[in-house]
Amino acid sequence: MSIFYWVIALLLVGMGGYTGYTNWSTYFKAKKLREQFLETHPDAEVIKNGQTRTWLYLLMLAFCVALGIWLLVSPSSENFDVNTRISQAVVYIGLGIFAFAMAGEALMDSVLISSPDALVYEDQILKFKNIRGVNIGKGWFKSSYILLNQAQELPVAKATALKVDALLVEWKRNRKETFRSRKERRAAARREREGK
Repeated sequence: MSIFYWVIALLLVGMGGYTGYTNWSTYFKAKKLREQFLETHPDAEVIKNGQTRTWLYLLMLAFCVALGIWLLVSPSSENFDVNTRISQAVVYIGLGIFAFAMAGEALMDSVLISSPDALVYEDQILKFKNIRGVNIGKGWFKSSYILLNQAQELPVAKATALKVDALLVEWKRNRKETFRSRKERRAAARREREGK
């Protein structure tokens, strides 16, 4: 039975490590992009979603690591052989590593930066003109989608989808108010040149 736990433990530690590496490296790229975007767009607005998912993942991390350590040092677990105890502890510590990886993603997804013509989500700058719409799903995790041009879909949390949808509606309304056709823009440029 302990070979089963060792296989599961190695899979969890490997998947958690890889997911953690990709999520946290993307988090730091996104943080750098957000800082650059805020420097170049003084009219940008930072929108923060709730941190509930982050705190749940961190709580899960603490619980799994504590349970893994408890399995190693608990007097009641001395009935099991050492191999089984260590492999079960590594399973729970692997779950903790996976929870830490997901906390990085939750931290990254909780910040949205909006400017009049674009928004920053994760490590991407999305221009409003490239967003076809928002599909708001049900559920707590990434069940909603931002529909982009060229049949691309970006999975987002429901709260983020609601905020992006509101920003998109506002952008479309502002664009209709200030929209001028190509013919009107050329005529205005011609009048400006002739007026000089």
